[in-house]
Amino acid sequence: MTSDLFKKALNFVLNREGGYVNNPNDKGGATNKGITQNTYNSYLKSKGLASKDVKNITNKEVEDIYYSRYWLGAGCEKMSPVFAVICFDTAVNMGVSRVKPFLQACQYSDPDVFLLERIRKYNEFARTPSQRGFLHGWLNRVFALQDFIKTI
Repeated sequence: MTSDLFKKALNFVLNREGGYVNNPNDKGGATNKGITQNTYNSYLKSKGLASKDVKNITNKEVEDIYYSRYWLGAGCEKMSPVFAVICFDTAVNMGVSRVKPFLQACQYSDPDVFLLERIRKYNEFARTPSQRGFLHGWLNRVFALQDFIKTI
């Protein structure tokens, strides 16, 4: 059963992810509501279902993927509310594997240091010319997240 906190965090994420996009510079490829085609294919396969175009993903599938693969995948259910939201958004935007190094860098206690590490990683990504155009949006997302966690 999903928590109210997950639903709030999911709403934050969905407000930033938008609908279907297939930007040739996005290393994730085609996405809808932040779910990549590869993630959707993997999810459908795990359910014994045939692949479908991510354009056709349902809201229920989106919620299920985000809860099982990102919220639980990053261990958010075991965290304080602030860290749960920060780690969930990070997992969605950067991958679940990025969460643990950022938690270690902030010694599992300082959300500002966690977010600073995230900003540093975005700046590292932006050294690649094809990724530079995403930097402004990535930083705006972190700033919005800083404001959002004050409401948790």
